[in-house]
Amino acid sequence: MSPKVAQRVFLLFNLIAVLAVAYVVHDIVNVTSELANKQPVIPLDTGISYLLLMSVFWLLSLVQFVGRRNKQHFVIRWSSQLVIGWFITSLLLAYFIPVVLQQRLEQAGYIPCDAPQVVSRISRGASLIFVDGQAFSAQDSQPAIQSEQVCGLFASGLSAE
Repeated sequence: MSPKVAQRVFLLFNLIAVLAVAYVVHDIVNVTSELANKQPVIPLDTGISYLLLMSVFWLLSLVQFVGRRNKQHFVIRWSSQLVIGWFITSLLLAYFIPVVLQQRLEQAGYIPCDAPQVVSRISRGASLIFVDGQAFSAQDSQPAIQSEQVCGLFASGLSAE
């Protein structure tokens, strides 16, 4: 592969990384705004946050850009440590973002249910739907409804409205 083609492929990976990280941020904002608006059902895919790992391409681009200009720059001398450090940081972020979102949803009274439309998964995470337990218990006039009952009511197609 010629250097020109390789550079274009590398830039394409950077563009894909920008889109992937933007999608993760969009998903976080979407879940947070749905929680603030007290939506009866909030979908959450815990595997989406692992797309943050693609942001390592940004650091690789920085190393490549700085390396062309100044081979003695500290970014070049510490490039392997920086790349490994950012990879570990993005891996930790990818793990803890869904954990924090799940905790916030559960503290707000939402109950995690398996998404009924998801048949198989390729990514690591679980595809969940958080159902507002109070919306379903108010409909059933039961003050304390179990999470299995809420998930069963949701799966049977009952509406929380």
